[in-house]
Amino acid sequence: MAALLSEYPPEAQQLTQRVRKLLLRIIPDVSEYVIPGWRIISFRMGPGHAHQICWLAPQRIGVNLGFERGADMPDPDGLLTGGAKQARNVRIRSAKDVDVTKIAALVAAAIEIHRDR
Repeated sequence: MAALLSEYPPEAQQLTQRVRKLLLRIIPDVSEYVIPGWRIISFRMGPGHAHQICWLAPQRIGVNLGFERGADMPDPDGLLTGGAKQARNVRIRSAKDVDVTKIAALVAAAIEIHRDR
């Protein structure tokens, strides 16, 4: 993970680590995988890509929290962005964007979709 994060400014590294620690705390039985070619950190509840709950994609400014099935998730606060067929992101640009309650609700929705598959 250090190699991936080293490509980004210190502020983006710190923010990515902050959100990473939150995800490790709120996702039950989670495993994380660094995927260098995609420049992401994948969070999974089982082996393989099919068990991915979400991912972090560091950016020059901040970090994106992505959800594979984001288009199917409730988003009452309008945090999810993106135009892909299924995937959606939450753009986190500073520490003030880290709303634990709202992020936890999105993660819970992603876990529910994962379990229903």
